[in-house]
This record gives sequence, C-alpha cells and structure tokens, in this order.
Amino acid sequence: MSTRLGIFVAGILACAVFAGSAPAQPDPTKSYYVPEAGSVPATFTGADAIKFFRACPNNDGGSSLPQNARVKVVLVTADDLPIVGLDAASIFVKFNGGTNVQGFFGNGADSVIANGVYNTSPPCPLVQYLYADAPTDDAGVTYITFAGANPLAPGITDRDETRKWGHFDNELPVFADGVQLQGRLVDAGTNGDYVLRIKNFDLKGGLSNGNNQGEVISSVDYNSVKGGIGAAPDDLDYWRDFDSGGFVNVTDLNMIAYHMHHDCGTPIP
Repeated sequence: MSTRLGIFVAGILACAVFAGSAPAQPDPTKSYYVPEAGSVPATFTGADAIKFFRACPNNDGGSSLPQNARVKVVLVTADDLPIVGLDAASIFVKFNGGTNVQGFFGNGADSVIANGVYNTSPPCPLVQYLYADAPTDDAGVTYITFAGANPLAPGITDRDETRKWGHFDNELPVFADGVQLQGRLVDAGTNGDYVLRIKNFDLKGGLSNGNNQGEVISSVDYNSVKGGIGAAPDDLDYWRDFDSGGFVNVTDLNMIAYHMHHDCGTPIP
C-alpha cells in the first residue's frame, strides 16, 4: 500500500470512529441551573429572581410567572468544556403529570397537577416537560423560560398555551441529556444550594382522583391565603407567600384575588 493510500484509509477509519463515538454528557458536579428573571442582558438572579416564581394554572401573565421567570442552564463536561448545540428537547423540567393516586408515576415532580384525565371541564393539557428555549450556545448555556419562549429569543417569555399546571412540589427536577442537574442560587454558588420550586395560586385540591378538583383557583385557595394573614405559621405559609416577602400579607391575597376562578380555559385559552 502506498503512503498516500495508507493515509487516506487511516483518515476514513478515524472519521468512522469519531462519528460513532458518544457525545460528552454533562458533568453533574460542574453543570448546574440558576434562577433568573428580567431581560437577558439585565438579569435578576438568586432571591431577586425567585420572588417571580409563581404561576396560575391558566398561564395568563400578569402576576403569573412575570419578568421572564426562568432558569439558566449551564452544561459543561468533566474536562470543563462547554457542551455546545445540545438540542432543546434534551433539556427540561420534569413533571409526572399528576399524583400516584391518579395513575402517574416517574422521576418527575409528583404533586404538580397537569393532566386532562381528572381535569376535563375545561380540558387541561398533559404537561410532563418544560423544554429548554433553544439548544445550548457556544458557552454551553440555554434557558428554560417557564411560561414558554421563542427559540429566537431565549430567556424571554412567549406564552405557550399548552403549559398549564396546578399545585406545587418541593422539587421540580431539571434534566439535561439524561443527567439530573443541581441548582445554584447564583452562578458563583455551590451545586445543591438551590432547589427549583414554583409556587402556584392553585394551592389546595386536585391531588386525588376527584374530577375537576385541580388546576383551578377557587374560594378554597383564596380562603387559605386570607386565613394565613396574621395567623400562626404552618406548612403552607411558604406556598401562600407569593411575593416571597417572608410572610403572608394582603399583597399575596390581592395576587390570588386577581386569578380567582382561573382554570385551563379561563380567562384565555
């Protein structure tokens, strides 16, 4: 075999090996997500962002997921190299869609209610993934904007009418390429010092197999907030404190009042 032919064959074999090699996965000790809000150039992070992490099951804007509420996702390899171009469908917040009692299982949030099996009038969409806005950029960065986003403007809300859910969970897990990520309160923080949670104006009900009990703001939810003002603290106070001010007050009551009777079809489809 001539030298030139040998180089040519070796090149083909090298390309074949490279094409068949598995892409690098995110390193869970170095990759992370961070809470953010505001515009992408002028960003709120940490506690200044978390105070906007509150949702209405109608995903109708206003005080529901305001200020482009989102998490920034940063993906790097074990060698500290950014993971570039990972597709958006491989990066997501994971919901099960309902509770075990309702027949929903898996490794997602199990007390977020997002299904049309038990919420039929109006019909609610099945929501099990909040996908990233766009593939990761040259720095290995993308965003998951909770209310929906335009891939041409990652990090900026563009309402997705199929993203509607009720209730809450102590942890909303974030995955990238099959790897569960840990959160940081700020970029300079430590993995695990933040866990994603999104408060919901749908505070109570909907966790059992009763029909049309979830994904709606009712007097039960309103009265729960009203009764929490000035009362002894209990386990729901964190979730009633919609503005994350540290206690339940009239501001929180006014927020839920604005969303009274909102459901998957009210006030907008």
